[in-house]
Amino acid sequence: MKKCSYDSSLHDSLIQSVTNLKKSKYGKGNKGKLTSIQSTLKMANSLFPLTPNPENTKPQIISFRNIEPEEQIPRIIDEFANNFKIQCLEKNGASAKNYSLFSVTLLKIIKTLNADKTRGLLSSHGINILNQMFVKHPVEYKKIETRDPLKFAFVIIELAIDAERNLSKPYEFDVILLRQVMPLMQRYHMRYDNALSQINNEFDKMSKFRLTVSIGSRHKEITQIFLQYGISKLSLDDKISRVKNILEKITLEGNDSVVLEFYDLLKLTFNDDELRPHLTAIAQTKSRTGRRFANTILDEVSKL
Repeated sequence: MKKCSYDSSLHDSLIQSVTNLKKSKYGKGNKGKLTSIQSTLKMANSLFPLTPNPENTKPQIISFRNIEPEEQIPRIIDEFANNFKIQCLEKNGASAKNYSLFSVTLLKIIKTLNADKTRGLLSSHGINILNQMFVKHPVEYKKIETRDPLKFAFVIIELAIDAERNLSKPYEFDVILLRQVMPLMQRYHMRYDNALSQINNEFDKMSKFRLTVSIGSRHKEITQIFLQYGISKLSLDDKISRVKNILEKITLEGNDSVVLEFYDLLKLTFNDDELRPHLTAIAQTKSRTGRRFANTILDEVSKL
C-alpha cells in the first residue's frame, strides 16, 4: 500500500520556484532580493496547512524564462496572493490573523525593491489585491479580539504610507477596505474614552513583525480616516452616547493637552449630518468651565 504524503503544494511550489530562480541565470540582478523573499515566504508557512498528497506529486515549478527581471517580483506577489486565496481563504476562513500575516508578507516582499515609483505602484497593487479578496472573503472578527485586527489595520496603513512615499500623493481608500476595518474602529470607539489615542498608543507598543517602523503623524491621520468612517456607521443612539462622554471629558479635564486629544476625536463627528444637531444641542446644555480652551471648544460645537 502506497504511503500518503502531505504537503502545502502551491506554497511549496512558489518557494521552490524562487529558489530555482535565484540559482539560475534569469535571477541575475535580483539574487539578493530573492534570498530575502525566500525567507519571507517561509515565514508565511502557517497560512498553508499540510494537505494530503496521495500520489506524491512534485510541486509545479514556475518558469521565469520569459519574464523580465523587473517583472519577477510582481509575478511572485501575484502567485503568493493566488495561493493564499485558494489554500487559506477558501479552506480556512478569512480571520484577521490570517489577513495580517498575508499582508505583512506582501509588504516585506515589496520592501525588497528600491524606493521609487515602481515600488509605490506595487504597494497600491497590494492594497488592491486585498480589496478584491474582501469582496468574497470579508474579514472575520472574533467578538472580543483586538490584537490581530489591530495588526491587520497597522499593515494596511504601512502599505498605504509606502505607496504615498513612492508616488508622492495621498492614498485614497476604497470603501470596500474601510468597511473591513470598520468593526474594529467601532469596537475601540465604544470601549474607550478616546479611541484615537488608544489605537495610536497600542500601535506604538505592539510588535510590528520585525519591521523598522516609527509611528508618525501619517499613521495617526490614516487612523483618523478609519475611525471617522467607523463612527459614521454607528447607530444614532451610540453616536449620541459617545459624544456626550467626550464633551463631559472636555469639561472636566484640567490638562489642556488631554483636552486637545478629546477635541481631535470630537472633530471626527463634525461632518456627520445625522449627529450634528444633537451634538450642538448637547454642547449648548454644558455649563462653562474655568478653562478658556474647554470653553472655546464648547462655543465652537454650539455653533456648528
